[in-house]
Parts: sequence; structure tokens; C-alpha cells
Amino acid sequence: MIRRLLIYIAFVFAVTASAVASDLAFDNEELSFRVTYKWGLIHKVAGSAGIKLTREADGYHAMLTARTQPWADRIFMVRDTLSGIMRLGDMSPLLYDKSTHEDRQYRHDIIHYSYHGNRAIANVERFKRDRKGKIETADTTMSALLPAVDMLSVYYFVRRLPFENMKPRTVSRANIFSGKKIEKLSITYDGDERIELNGKKYDCYRIHFMFSSERIKNSSKPMKAWIVKTGSRIPIKLEGELPIGKIQILYNEPTK
Repeated sequence: MIRRLLIYIAFVFAVTASAVASDLAFDNEELSFRVTYKWGLIHKVAGSAGIKLTREADGYHAMLTARTQPWADRIFMVRDTLSGIMRLGDMSPLLYDKSTHEDRQYRHDIIHYSYHGNRAIANVERFKRDRKGKIETADTTMSALLPAVDMLSVYYFVRRLPFENMKPRTVSRANIFSGKKIEKLSITYDGDERIELNGKKYDCYRIHFMFSSERIKNSSKPMKAWIVKTGSRIPIKLEGELPIGKIQILYNEPTK
């Protein structure tokens, strides 16, 4: 849950909609977020995350970093870096590189993508070192119907959905490459909502999203997100429930 909340900077009784992207185009951007933990009267900053997007001749280059605060390290330490390249235009992923240090375990996944008709082909190289120093490696090839994303490119996929043309309870779906498996992502548009954050009020699209796999119908609890309606549609708030308490990811307004 913590890992998914840090990245993705989105299902019941809904009408399924095809995930057709809007005309939103991205320029260079650099966004910062704080991760907070809330349980009863406890409300503390548990970590931070940042994402940077740069437009280059060969595509969009993106990098996401996430880390927990020292007090949270004692519970579950996170030091993650995700980087990738996406095509100009539709922002489909071309390369995904994930390096994670979590709970004294290290993982490194690299995915190279190719496209054939309506399918994405993912060539995956995986490396894992557990707490005892045991090393495992694996090379696999997976394929999925489009739209298909990973845990970095999904951040832009969600922002490009045409919420302005959707009715509440409309669902968009995508396949998402997650480590050694392919999961299903369902994104439900709940409607418009005005929220206050950082002393400002924002008009937002409110969504909730859920992951599932072939074996498990819902492999995560629903998570909520609020996406600003104007500009580049920055997700300014994400919220998810934990077994005890909840996690929020909140946008840091740039200092002038």
C-alpha cells in the first residue's frame, strides 16, 4: 500500500469507458509531495516524494523518487527511484527502470517495451537481494492488451483521461506491468469537488482506483485522488487506508 501510494502520483456499479486520452500535452515539470500518516490524534509527515518530467528528442524522460522519514524508517524504510522514457504524443512507455530499497530488501527491475498491433510486449529483467543477502535473477517476457502502463507512466495516463467528458461512476481500465505480473487497474471518476490545501482552494476531479490480479479480484483497497481540473492536471491529494490509520500524499505548492 505505501509503495503504491508513493508513486501513483488512480468500481462497482459503473459504466465501463474506453481509456481514450485527452488532448493534454505536458511540458517540463517538477513536482514535490509530502507523505503523511494519520491515526487518531497522530498526524505526522512520514516521507517525501518528487517527480520530474523532461521532454527530449527521443521522448519524455521521467523520474520519481520516494523516501521515508527517519522515524518511519524504523517501521518500514523506503528508498525508491523509478525512471523511464515515454513516447512523445501518447506517452506510452518505452523504458521502465525501478530500483527499490524497502524493508532491508533491494529490487531492480528493467522493462523494455515494444508494440505490435493492440498489444504491448514487455521484456523484463529482474534482480532481487533479500534481507539475508540471497540473490535472485530472472528474465521474462510478458504481453498485455492496450492501454498498458507501469507504475511510473500510469501517473501520466491517469492525468490524460478525458474526465471533462465523463459522467460520475464512469470507469476507465488499463493493464499495468507490476514486477513479475500484470495487474488490472480500474479508475472510477466520482465527480467534481472543491478542496482546500496549502491555504488555497482547488477545483478538482475526484477519482478512486483499485488494483486486481488474475488470482485476487481486489489486491488493494480503493485509493482516492483529487486532480486539479485546470492546467496540467496535477494530482494534489491521494489517500489510502492502512490496517491501522491512513496515508495521504499532499502536493507541496512551489515557493516563489
